[in-house]
Amino acid sequence: MASSAMIVVIAVVGASDSRGILAGELEGASWIRGFEPNEGCRWVRSSVEGLEMNDHYIAGPRGGEDREAWLAKMRAYREQVRQGSAAAVIEADYRGVRAWTRMAPVLAQTLDLKGGDQVEVAVEARFCSGNRDLCIAFDWHDRRTGQWKGWSGVQAVLRGPTADCAEGSVRGEEASWHGVKAAVTVPAFDAAGQWSRLIIGMDATQDPAPGKLQMRAIELKVGDPERSRVFDLATRTLVAGTRVLDRSLYDRQDLTWTSRVFTCHFTFMYDRSVYDPVGGKYVLDALLEDGRREFGGYDALVLWQGYPRLGVDDRNQFDMYRDMPGGLGGIRDLVRQAHAGGVKVFVDYNPWDTGTRRERCSDEEALAALVGAVEADGIFLDTMSAASAALRRRLDATRSGVALAPEGHPDIDQLPLLSLSWAQWLQDPSPPGLLHLKWLEPRHVQHQIRRWDRSHGAEIETAFFNGSGVLVWENVFGTYNPWPAADRRTWRRAVPILRHFAAQFAGEAWDPFYPTRVERLYCHRWPGRDATVYTLLNLGSPIRQAGLIEVAAEADTVYFDLWTGEPARTEATGGGEVVVTGAVERLGCVLAVKRRSVDRLLEDLLSRQRELAAGLQSPVDRRNFARSVVEPLPPFPSTPRVSVAPRGMVMVPGATFRMKIEHVRRECGCYPDPGVSESQWAGFLWGSPFDGMLRHDIGPLVVPSFLIDEAEVSNADFEGFLGASGYQPRVKENFLRHWPGGRMPTELADHPVVYVDLEDARAYARWAGKRLPTEAEWHLAAQGTDGRSWPWGDRFDAGRCGIVGGHTSPVRSHPEGRSPYGCHHMAGNVWEWTESERDDGHTRFAVIRGGSHYLAEGSVWYADGGPRPCHHHAKFICMWPGLDRCSTIGFRCVADIAR
Repeated sequence: MASSAMIVVIAVVGASDSRGILAGELEGASWIRGFEPNEGCRWVRSSVEGLEMNDHYIAGPRGGEDREAWLAKMRAYREQVRQGSAAAVIEADYRGVRAWTRMAPVLAQTLDLKGGDQVEVAVEARFCSGNRDLCIAFDWHDRRTGQWKGWSGVQAVLRGPTADCAEGSVRGEEASWHGVKAAVTVPAFDAAGQWSRLIIGMDATQDPAPGKLQMRAIELKVGDPERSRVFDLATRTLVAGTRVLDRSLYDRQDLTWTSRVFTCHFTFMYDRSVYDPVGGKYVLDALLEDGRREFGGYDALVLWQGYPRLGVDDRNQFDMYRDMPGGLGGIRDLVRQAHAGGVKVFVDYNPWDTGTRRERCSDEEALAALVGAVEADGIFLDTMSAASAALRRRLDATRSGVALAPEGHPDIDQLPLLSLSWAQWLQDPSPPGLLHLKWLEPRHVQHQIRRWDRSHGAEIETAFFNGSGVLVWENVFGTYNPWPAADRRTWRRAVPILRHFAAQFAGEAWDPFYPTRVERLYCHRWPGRDATVYTLLNLGSPIRQAGLIEVAAEADTVYFDLWTGEPARTEATGGGEVVVTGAVERLGCVLAVKRRSVDRLLEDLLSRQRELAAGLQSPVDRRNFARSVVEPLPPFPSTPRVSVAPRGMVMVPGATFRMKIEHVRRECGCYPDPGVSESQWAGFLWGSPFDGMLRHDIGPLVVPSFLIDEAEVSNADFEGFLGASGYQPRVKENFLRHWPGGRMPTELADHPVVYVDLEDARAYARWAGKRLPTEAEWHLAAQGTDGRSWPWGDRFDAGRCGIVGGHTSPVRSHPEGRSPYGCHHMAGNVWEWTESERDDGHTRFAVIRGGSHYLAEGSVWYADGGPRPCHHHAKFICMWPGLDRCSTIGFRCVADIAR
């Protein structure tokens, strides 16, 4: 190391005894830590001794434990967190694949390490169990987009002492801290186009043995004096020590609405409940009416626009909103319609969308502009668990009262920026726990969601018991997974209570795990000025009639069973208390209210609850339906049969074969194979696991001989069609968008026509006396009968499919890549429509084949791109022509042979 080197301390904790610092944005407005836990790692906090918790839930008092002592610990813990005195560390739970912690980007870019730089890394750690190899490596990121471009592999290892943390200890309080260090040289990389990011963790490339450890401080020693000086200046702007939890966001009058969002609806805009493709109009009124009838009404919608369509072409997530019916103005009208019904609206942000077309401004600026244009009330942060202060400031400058809600469970330090969050697949190790974040900030609403579950009873129970919310998500990216009638009915009974007493459920006086008189009956008490609510959750046998809770006897107080709307039975104990008696199947609710506060609004609530309790449930759920998508819709009228192959067509001899296809599920699933029993359909329709392979084996298929275009329909071909037929599309948005002013560019004459939807392609085919190929016909024409992987053989060859860096190729180029029957470009160039439209009554889709020249890189969430093998297809979800016309989808035609 050079003698001029200096030590720069970057803390990962806020403990009062740490030598480190908390790293914040250089503008000093919000706070992030110098290192960020990623896969296999998480923040954990030491808590008051005797409290059991994880990031998601805090366990109630155990059997025999004094509740008042437990409650005192709970309040002490909450105060520690709010005052910034609860220490935090990064915990790595390595399970044999990877567990990495990464330097915060703002600090990594400031340090700007280059290949050949020498760095000494020292870590304070305690090793809990198993693997003791703490690895050092570097990520590479694109300087322009920030996109991850790769990593260095393990460059050095910090080896810990013998494991000294007791097995099973969640927080490792018994272990001692050790200092471990190593020197590492930054390997060579493209420093002109990329920046490096130090990462520390555990990886299977070093050792697959599982292990658990914790880290609290990281020190770097760098040998470049000038870079050290710049980095030191940056870190000197940061605040040392601990930081009080800023809860002022929840005091803002323009954001008070967020504490009352109990029912949020995930609104997949491709669903017929949002847009009617036949009438060509939004149908939000029907969606909201269904919500009122079935769920007690929605408080907010998340308008979802892009995934799983993102990546089919280079349109980005903002383009997908712009290309919705009516453009941004149409969405603004939709938002205003929701507002008229008292419903808030969120737009979606996909931070992983860095591989499509980039905006001419930052994502923060683009999001603020979108929110302003459509008058949205919030942004849903897809895949994220944190927001930036830059986005918060930009939104506040654009529109008042805009909330941020992430998909992932946020760290406590994100509460100053996030008004709501999803409670998605949260783990409660000791049910029923209470929501951790809500205990720290009762006004923070989390929406319980398990999108692929068939029953949502557990989500409803957790939400109601904790005075929080649910996310209603029934169209999961093109797969219909409706809420059962029983769950809808339960939530209809729960949500009016939550709304009526929203102030109590967001109040500081929350009194958790109030004592009950029945084993396994749990209670939270929610005091108010004149009314106190008791939410009940029964995890034991159904209670038919018994004493539930004892409450202090107060003058002029009446009691109601809010779950049934009836007066509650009570009995004085003689000791200054009242026993409330009732029945509880799973959920229940008791209200103690001053007689003077029984007003018209409360009487209306009680009346509605009585009606809901008395309502009979039909044995047949007529709402939840989905048509079969095993077979496509009937094809368009047959075309004339030909005796002689027209010019440009080749014959595909009839064959009997099996169509074998495989593709990643991508959360949108596909159609079931014909002949598979209905009980097995979910294996095809379901999009879970999102990265799982879905395999089709269809057949034997008997396909008669047919003629097929040897090449994709070209722009010149389509121009001839327009001139001869006078065709005008029903919807003109994005029709032949690549033709400036509606005129075909001469240089594109022999390139495939794109920006045509299924209807446009069918119109051309009818005019030409042809039709679109069925999927089986397309498959046979591309693969033949020998099962080859690519039209030309079993090995991929880029030279045979004309990959030209984001551009199409002439339709008859690369003859060496033709299929067995002489068809050009059946892998790459452009995706091709097939006559395969399906409609389950909620979502329409068609199958496209062949892949294209375009490949969106940088995220597993993008649609498949690039050339695709013969045994691959893609489910293309349809909505309306302006969105369905893409720069990467064209078509070819077939003709029937006269017999």
